[in-house]
Amino acid sequence: MTSDTSIRAHRIRFAVVIGETGRVFLGVQGMNKATGSGVVKEFWPTGAGGGVADELVLESASGDLRPSDYYLDANTAGEGLIVAYWIWVPSYAS
Repeated sequence: MTSDTSIRAHRIRFAVVIGETGRVFLGVQGMNKATGSGVVKEFWPTGAGGGVADELVLESASGDLRPSDYYLDANTAGEGLIVAYWIWVPSYAS
């Protein structure tokens, strides 16, 4: 997802893009979607008709999730996932 190993997150959300037609795989380094080795989740497409989008949310109270630890592979070229991450930002006004 990123080569920046300095990013640490409290939450990462992976979601299917509505309307895409192929499966997308989330995994760790060295994953093999054909054998399932290293695959964390297989996301199913909504297709052209839309529908309920598949998603996965990872959370860590300590904020030690690294987006750079995760890899994506899609069966259809040009397709993928929507990925968002949250980081803690201190608020000095409260």
